[in-house]
Amino acid sequence: MTEPRFEVLWPLGRRGGLAPTELAPRLTDLTGKRVAFVWDHVFKGDLMFARFTGAAAARYADMDFVDHPEFGNIHGTTAEEHDAVERLPERLLRHQIDAAVVGVGA
Repeated sequence: MTEPRFEVLWPLGRRGGLAPTELAPRLTDLTGKRVAFVWDHVFKGDLMFARFTGAAAARYADMDFVDHPEFGNIHGTTAEEHDAVERLPERLLRHQIDAAVVGVGA
């Protein structure tokens, strides 16, 4: 009887997706900044955002937060997810967002 034979894949395969783009520069200070919470509604993002809000407010003055319902569910039904992601840039601009905390559950 012969042993089964399996193809082996190299774990460091080709990168997929879009070509890398340059990242925006990091903010050096969050004082006076407006921060968005963007969430996929999967894993305790609401609890993590509350913890972040408390810690950030203790460290930086005059911060303002825009909660996740303003940006839609970035992981829902296919149509809902696509709509939320497509409209995200417009919504970030409308709310004059300086930075975003994005919660993606596991």
